Amino acid sequence: MTGNVVSVSCKQSKSERVFDMKLFDVLDANEVKGSWAVKDNPELSYYGGKNAAFTPAIQGQDSGIDPSSGIQHYSSLHNVLATWEYTGWMDECNAIHTTGYIGDWSWLYKVRLTGPDVIKCLEVSTINGFQNFPIGKGRHIISVLPNGKMIGDGIAFREAEEQVLVTGGAMVVPGCMLQPEGFDVKAEIVSDAIYNYHVQGPVSKAVLEKLTGESLEDLPFISFRETKIAGRNVRIYRGGMSGELGFELFGDSTDGSVIWNAVVEAGKEFGLRQLGMRSLMINHLQAYFPTIWVDFIPAIIPGAEPLHRYPTDYGWGGLIDKTRDFPGKEILMKEVESPSGRTMTLEWNDEDVKGIYASMFDAENEAFELPPLPTNTSDYSGAIETALPVFSLDKQFIGLATNRGYSVQFKKFLSHAQLPIDYAKEGTEVLVLYGKEGKRQMMIRAKVAQTPYKTDNRK
Repeated sequence: MTGNVVSVSCKQSKSERVFDMKLFDVLDANEVKGSWAVKDNPELSYYGGKNAAFTPAIQGQDSGIDPSSGIQHYSSLHNVLATWEYTGWMDECNAIHTTGYIGDWSWLYKVRLTGPDVIKCLEVSTINGFQNFPIGKGRHIISVLPNGKMIGDGIAFREAEEQVLVTGGAMVVPGCMLQPEGFDVKAEIVSDAIYNYHVQGPVSKAVLEKLTGESLEDLPFISFRETKIAGRNVRIYRGGMSGELGFELFGDSTDGSVIWNAVVEAGKEFGLRQLGMRSLMINHLQAYFPTIWVDFIPAIIPGAEPLHRYPTDYGWGGLIDKTRDFPGKEILMKEVESPSGRTMTLEWNDEDVKGIYASMFDAENEAFELPPLPTNTSDYSGAIETALPVFSLDKQFIGLATNRGYSVQFKKFLSHAQLPIDYAKEGTEVLVLYGKEGKRQMMIRAKVAQTPYKTDNRK
């Protein structure tokens, strides 16, 4: 990734060098924020039309906050409201690897494709191969433009010979990622009809076996089957994005609160927690699941080209179907053979991060805007830009840091960063410019770390 050289001037304070720096002119932050209107388009809201509406689980959730207190305890994503926090974000994040959690992903878009051309439709719509895609399996799918940059990604579930359910962000809707036109296939948005809960962590299997009365030992990774919980039909899928053993539950949204309550009650003896919206993205950061509108912007959105990404930037080149041609394949195969860049995990310097918080007690200088916790996606206020510039040690702009936050498990501040391939090596030292343009800024020392940062325990 390249960009124009950034001019830097410095002035001394008693405690540090304060950088009076214009960020960079390769990315218009206002264009990025404008793209959120697509992500949160109220015209596409599926529970309440143009009005924000609660997920199917809300009536079965207890946020732990007195509703009459005046405290805002719900958060909106895709114009859908879910509980912000339950037992505190640090407690909830700690449970990810010590016990487990149930989290609400019902806000994801869901599209059901039905018809004899369902596989043909998926092949035209994605870079994936579907020669071996049996009923009862899930698959990570990716769509790209002819320039090889991603429109979006999602998960496809083979429900029947002629039926597939696709879940993901707003880009999975027909006409964006999925291209059903011209095929004998029906594309139906069913987001409001289906809940989607994640039950993840070391105790997840024990909790669900208690609820279903079945052994889940024989359910393979990225596979699903039908079962019953509390007398309701439930689809249980072995997968997730916690980096731990985990499962996902799908079912009729009218059963949402019943299933949520049943899992919470069964999980009490195991220490299972409820995961609020505030902490959802920490898994994506520490377990390395790059995410649309956080780590990359859909390539169909103009004005944010530096945040357009190849799937190979995330190590997803193995998903490319090499048996057929599609627009963008030649570019992607060149990236597989000779990658220009890679998104890596950065470990921020402890002392520098402490300096951000210490600035609150610096009587002689402006305090830094504090990082949202646990991740920058815990606050879309725009106080700090979504993407931060990354520099080489000689102050040359080399990339962008995106998803970032504090890991309770590792007691480290981490971020993802897209870097040129020469810098995308474990141990490489870089600098991240922290702070808002026109406000106090500083260079944070960072080091390229193992990626994923967290060992993958899902299988």
